[in-house]
Amino acid sequence: MATEEKLVDYLRWVTAELHQARRQLAEVTSRASEPIAIVGMSCRFPGGVRDPEDLWSLVARGEDAVSAFPDTRGWDVDDLYDPDPDAPGRSYTRHGGFLHDADEFDAGLFGLSPREAMATDPQQRLLLETAWEAFERAGIDPRSLHGTDTSVFAGVMYNDYASRLRVVPPEYEGFVGNGSAGSVASGRVAYTFGLEGPAVTVDTACSSALVAVHQACRSLRAGECSLALAGGVTVTATPGVFTEFSRQRGLAPDGRCKSYAAAADGTGFSEGVGLLVLARLADAERDGRPVLAVIRGSAVNQDGASNGMTAPNGPAQQRLIRRALADGRLTPEDVDAVEGHGTGTRLGDPVEVQALLGTYGRGRPADRPLWLGSVKSNIGHTQAAAGVAGIIKMVMALRHGVLPPTLHVDAPSPHVDWDSGAVSLLTEAVPWPRSARPRRAAVSAFGISGTNAHVILEEAPAAPDGLAAPDGLEPAGEPTVASPPAIRPPVAVTVSGQTGPALRAQAARLLAFIEANPRTDRADIAAALLRSRPLLAHRAAVIARDDDDLRRGLAALAAGAPDPAVVRGRGTTSGRVAFLFTGQGSQRPGMGRQLYATYPVFARAFDDCCAHLDRHLDRPLRPLVLDGAGGPGAGALDETRLAQPALFALETALFRLLESLGFIPDRLIGHSVGELVAVHVAGGLDLADACTLVSARAALMQAAPSAGAMVSLRASRAQVEDLLAEHGGRVEIAAVNGPEAVVITGDREPVLALSRSLRARGVAARRLRVSHAFHSAHMAAAMDEVAAVAATLTFRPLTIPVASNVTGALAGPDDLGDPRYWAEHLRRTVRFHDGVRALSDDGTRVFLEIGPGAVLTPLVHDAVDAAPGLLAVPTLRAERGEAESLVAALAQARLAGLAVDDRALVGAAARPARVALPTYAFQRRRYWLDAGPATPTPALDDRFWSAVEEADAQRLAHVLRLPEQRVPALLDVLPALSSWRRAHGWRYRIDETPPDRSDAASTRRLARLPAAGGGSGRDWRPSGTVLVTVDPAGLGAHAARWLAAHGATGLILVGARATDIDASLADELVGLGAKVGTAVFDPRDAGAVAALLADLPAAAAPRAVVVADGTGGAPRFSTSTPAPSTSRRSWCSHPCPRPSPPPSHPSPARRPPRRATGTAGTAGTAGTAGTISSRTR
Repeated sequence: MATEEKLVDYLRWVTAELHQARRQLAEVTSRASEPIAIVGMSCRFPGGVRDPEDLWSLVARGEDAVSAFPDTRGWDVDDLYDPDPDAPGRSYTRHGGFLHDADEFDAGLFGLSPREAMATDPQQRLLLETAWEAFERAGIDPRSLHGTDTSVFAGVMYNDYASRLRVVPPEYEGFVGNGSAGSVASGRVAYTFGLEGPAVTVDTACSSALVAVHQACRSLRAGECSLALAGGVTVTATPGVFTEFSRQRGLAPDGRCKSYAAAADGTGFSEGVGLLVLARLADAERDGRPVLAVIRGSAVNQDGASNGMTAPNGPAQQRLIRRALADGRLTPEDVDAVEGHGTGTRLGDPVEVQALLGTYGRGRPADRPLWLGSVKSNIGHTQAAAGVAGIIKMVMALRHGVLPPTLHVDAPSPHVDWDSGAVSLLTEAVPWPRSARPRRAAVSAFGISGTNAHVILEEAPAAPDGLAAPDGLEPAGEPTVASPPAIRPPVAVTVSGQTGPALRAQAARLLAFIEANPRTDRADIAAALLRSRPLLAHRAAVIARDDDDLRRGLAALAAGAPDPAVVRGRGTTSGRVAFLFTGQGSQRPGMGRQLYATYPVFARAFDDCCAHLDRHLDRPLRPLVLDGAGGPGAGALDETRLAQPALFALETALFRLLESLGFIPDRLIGHSVGELVAVHVAGGLDLADACTLVSARAALMQAAPSAGAMVSLRASRAQVEDLLAEHGGRVEIAAVNGPEAVVITGDREPVLALSRSLRARGVAARRLRVSHAFHSAHMAAAMDEVAAVAATLTFRPLTIPVASNVTGALAGPDDLGDPRYWAEHLRRTVRFHDGVRALSDDGTRVFLEIGPGAVLTPLVHDAVDAAPGLLAVPTLRAERGEAESLVAALAQARLAGLAVDDRALVGAAARPARVALPTYAFQRRRYWLDAGPATPTPALDDRFWSAVEEADAQRLAHVLRLPEQRVPALLDVLPALSSWRRAHGWRYRIDETPPDRSDAASTRRLARLPAAGGGSGRDWRPSGTVLVTVDPAGLGAHAARWLAAHGATGLILVGARATDIDASLADELVGLGAKVGTAVFDPRDAGAVAALLADLPAAAAPRAVVVADGTGGAPRFSTSTPAPSTSRRSWCSHPCPRPSPPPSHPSPARRPPRRATGTAGTAGTAGTAGTISSRTR
């Protein structure tokens, strides 16, 4: 029997273990294929695409983003192009897709110094900015991720920003290495945001971004991270990829990808960056993240030993697709569309389509084909970012319900057997509506290294219902007394920026968003800002009762103008928080009325107070307080017996409202009766006992003799005390509120006499509207009775320290429980100033006034204004709506860095942060490290001199980019050029001859460089404005084109005759990005040159002179002012009015040319080299 029982127990144990093992196996299996949610996306792509919405707009409208080579990277774009595919070092295309502002960056936001920013690869900088945007778009405060296990997977394949440098300038040493290392690209993002999950840089060439997404999904499923950032970036700092693929004849001459088309003639390279924020779907839904789409499955594999290192492998692509489908537990029929690799090559595209036909295309009904397209037809091949560009496009297509067209398809490629499966090319937009099953799309990317990736997307599941309104903040419903109907509280719309201009720009962005989305609820906007945007150094909030308030406040903020609705922050405040409770005299009819109608927590607490106080009063308190100025009991609030209970009820209810919002102070202080509120809310007295003491104290003070007066003086305690003896104790100090804020009290006549005396000495004095002389001998009769009442109460230890009015210090553990304390409290001087100083010395930096108006707040500033980080704010202001005042006060606290519950600033109506707000307004400036002097590249010179030596005027005109009509002029100069070159060569440098006396002008002269081995004109890079003399042969025009393409921002063309300056040349130079001005005079006339320089604005003065003069003489230039060291921009844009002929007499120039070069000199070199004289200091 025992054996059978043991066997049964064993079988039970085994069965339990088996069930547990099966459950664990099911969990592991489920985890391995858990859907991954895309909760945020950001991007920059060609065509001015700044975000996913821009990308969708571009592809939906069928736009082409290909452009000319960038002119901001130091590329010699003219020299780079050659239509001959075999020309070494040349590209037979001069088009691609470029981020033309990739040289710009907001270094300050990310804590990079200008030197480090300059030395950091633009790819790393773009990853930082788009990471910030991706987090914001996911509804995540970027700075809230510090210390989390968030991971970074970044696809990067280039590091030519650093490798192009011949010599690293000394000031950038120590920065360039990390700034250009591929591993640091992901690490810098992790470091900057404080992310502690895996940080991996992926380089599988054109599949890098998609491989990064695949690895991020694996990391999430393995539990290595709870949030992942994944994508890729490409910026080509050099044109190397174009020259390399030109040799391979792999480029489309027009720079455009004709994906899957019969006209496909090569790829078109481009740039871009895209990042996704990924989370496990269950986590995203739990956290209320905006799920944009779901990644159902993904796979990565390799071509292996195919028929060529860079050749695609069709069978490998089919295996890849099947593996991704298996990962997502899907069949081919479950996928509607594929965003293909589609580079537009004659080899790659057909292999890819055949693989799709062999997988997705099999067994599909003819009326439901697999739709195929590629975003590369719009923006080009963004290389390491290509895969993420495809994902972003398809996510947007899912959200818009449309599959956009693929461009440049004249006809489907004839190299594909399209009839072998159901795959159709998207040559026009196709509707993609929701159906009974989820819509799905796949994205492919194939690296030139042979690494392939495939990701399957699924539309987002239906969003869960919004959160219910938190208890206590739902609309209060019908008020129980005469009051306005329940009102919606105002909201605080917070805006911040790292700098003042950034704050203004952010406000402008938000205003534009609101005007474009008028139906978006302001509470949702406010909530989204609070929950997904950091508070940066410059911060403000717009307190908006309605949409007009919001628009007006944002407009003022954007303009840097003041507005009543705008409150500003002064940076983060550290230190303790104190609540200050106002005393008698601050009461007003209707106080608390709006709060009662708006906040149920306030209403319930106020009603509780009134219920206890009414037991000691001869009339109900609630209607007396809330009825307002027109109510029957408005005047009764001036009676002490009612005013003090009314203040107690208001301030207690206001405290309970703040408490419900999680705003708990560290210290408390009250002014006179306000101290009773402080003791109650600190736990010293329960509500019943506190109401008993308050009402008894108020009644006894009301019963005191009324033949007294009180006067507020702008004087110090010492000043007043010196005069009190003259009045024989009939005048006392009622309160010391500040260093020069004293209230005197006592018998009416001596108090008023002392007031007149001080006023005559220039002391400001104001009589208070009170019926009694409080805190004076007039209160002596009430002391014993107050003590007797206090003796019947139960005092408990305080949970929050309270500063005492009696001692001016924090109350001791036994002080408040002594009945005599409360007797002395109504008789002795209120030491409010000392109490505030004690709190400040104790580390309190935030003072929030709890009362009907701003009474105590100015006193705090007077007492401790020098304290660093001080913030003193009233919760209510008599001249402003109560809900607005409260929200403004809490907004100021939030702007100061205090933990204020979001509900306090946005109300209960706000939903989770799912409003697609504008992202941060980066304040970019240019950071692009110049590559330095280039190694002499003889190709252009060789072509030039080859044409000269062969007397080929036609070819020389082509090299110089001259029109056909100039060929005869070249025939005239060819013999002279050939003869001169054999004798001299044609490069120059500037030699400066020092003066032989202190006030003499130094002289700069053009000196010939040796024809070989002595340097190159390419060692110099132009900047600023350059003056160029033009000649009939067109050499000056050639020089001007070179200057505009290599950095000159302005050109002044000088010709001896108007016909020397071709209007089409000026137009061409403007097209190259230069500003152009023209002048007509003999450039050998020194006086004319001086007059021209004198007429130019300082900003347009030339920094260099280029002479192309075939007349046999070189010009001479003089000036008497030194050259500033900074670069200036040019003075006029073409077309410009040509100046009148200059006067024959010389006039002083404003700036001398900075440099002269004979790069385009011809026959002029036979004469004296041009000289430039300048006075030095």
